[in-house]
Amino acid sequence: MTVALVLAGSGDAADAGLCGQLAALGVRRVDEAERTGPGLLTVASAARAAGERVLICVGADAVLEPVLARLLGAGETAAFAGGSTGTGGALVVDPSDLAALASAAEALAATHAGHVAIGGLIGELTRRGVTVRILDAGPDSEGVVAQLLADPAALDMARWAAWRGLNPATLYGISLGLGLIAALWFAQLAVHAKLLAVPALAACFVVARSASLLAVTSRDGRIRPVVAWLGVACGLLTELAVYAALAVSSGLAVPAGPPGAGPAPGAAPAGLDGPFGYALQNTFVASLGGAGTAGVWRLAIAALLLLAVRQMAELGYERTARPPGSLFPRSSLRLLEQVVTFPAGERYAVIVVTAVLFGPRLTFVVLLIWGVLAGGYVLAGQVARSARSPGAGPARRADGPAAYRGDGVVSCWIGSLVEGRLPPLPPVLVGLLVTGVLSYLGLGNLPGILVLTPVEAMLLAALGAWHPHDGPLDWLVPALLMAGECVFLAALGLAGHAAAWLVFTLLAAVVMRHVDLALRARVGRGIAADVFGLGWEGRMLLAGLAAWAGLTPVAYAVLSGYLWLLFIWDFLSGWLAPARLATTGPGRTDGDDA
Repeated sequence: MTVALVLAGSGDAADAGLCGQLAALGVRRVDEAERTGPGLLTVASAARAAGERVLICVGADAVLEPVLARLLGAGETAAFAGGSTGTGGALVVDPSDLAALASAAEALAATHAGHVAIGGLIGELTRRGVTVRILDAGPDSEGVVAQLLADPAALDMARWAAWRGLNPATLYGISLGLGLIAALWFAQLAVHAKLLAVPALAACFVVARSASLLAVTSRDGRIRPVVAWLGVACGLLTELAVYAALAVSSGLAVPAGPPGAGPAPGAAPAGLDGPFGYALQNTFVASLGGAGTAGVWRLAIAALLLLAVRQMAELGYERTARPPGSLFPRSSLRLLEQVVTFPAGERYAVIVVTAVLFGPRLTFVVLLIWGVLAGGYVLAGQVARSARSPGAGPARRADGPAAYRGDGVVSCWIGSLVEGRLPPLPPVLVGLLVTGVLSYLGLGNLPGILVLTPVEAMLLAALGAWHPHDGPLDWLVPALLMAGECVFLAALGLAGHAAAWLVFTLLAAVVMRHVDLALRARVGRGIAADVFGLGWEGRMLLAGLAAWAGLTPVAYAVLSGYLWLLFIWDFLSGWLAPARLATTGPGRTDGDDA
């Protein structure tokens, strides 16, 4: 059985419906207390008197019922820190840890004058040697690799970092550095070099996990927006760098046999190396994506697109504040589901095993097949829940789903013509369908100005730019827009004889731009129009005009360099600078106190 304490202001818990949720989940008794010192003393008294599990919910924000169910079914001391923008959260404490909870609450009451946050209680418990399992602590936290292998070491590292006065941003920087070192080793053909990359990549993941654990155990319990952005950005940059490095390794020289005899005996096609790569020579793995190094780069580009679309879809779905896509929150099947959904830890494990033993071709094939199945599974659950739930509700342009789109000046102008009356999803689907079909048939077959046909089709999506995106499935729109842009740029670049690595570099910059804008919008720092980044439609128009003029490689090099420089500049000006208020159009407010 479980008793619960809700720490909130007067009437807040009732307004949020939290007490009703707890009763529906079978909690035996629910009491309310203040979030300040007296409330913490109440926690201490309840911990000493309960004799059974204690659930503590902090803040007026209602915790999603599936999250509460997972906490109650965890079977151990566990917590949900409330995400990157809220201060609510919940902590369930096992009976064996109640004495530590009592002393932690008393210590916090004596030293903390303001409102308590769940992170403060978690931090005090960890300082007393209590292992607290953090649910949804940072990007891609769910997974067997993260929970069973990385988190035990990450928790010790987070304690050490707190003792040394290191902050989460520093740990994320170290994680990125280790990831780039791993990428450098993965770029080598030799097996022993890739073996050196394995501990570097493992350390990168553990340090990133420790950073997210440290972030949610802070006294104020609130992950700063810039820290949340660093967590997502460093994870994405690391994975994209590893993808590029693996593709580079496939282009290294393969020892040749006698003149006219072709490759040396036992030599495998490009991208199939390692101890067992030769065994896949005559399988579909050797030919998928095309022959040679160019085929490996195509697979890397496809893996990049799949990862990016999933990331943007998760950000959009998170903004709707709907229940997560978990089907088995309490049973052992939940563990299996975490593996099936293919989070970051499982992706790193696949990269390590397949790249070392078989080469990058198999790595990308597994990432694509497993990623498509996992993405379809997660998306099906999210769409089903969205269809049964109301929309996201009215939102400002600065922080609603519409700000995740990355619209440029042209798109915003077209959207203003219909003043938000047209639903955004149908025109996006039409534009994506036309772009996908033409890209599959080959953009190189479109003569002259007809190469802009996919751009014109995607511009239909601009008609929904001013819509509030409050429909049940409108959270899909930003991810679909990015998918249409990236598919067009990839197909156009490869058809226009731009180097595959240059196409990959441009797509990576475009993906980081979309994610950056979405994360800024999530904390109220969104922009009405992506003027400096040209917007998704501006980049497509520029690439199409360059292809028409026969300047695709030059345009891709210039655009990718510009976007990467803009990415660095926006970190300094958009994240480190204070938030600003600005009027961005009728009924639109840009900026908020982050």
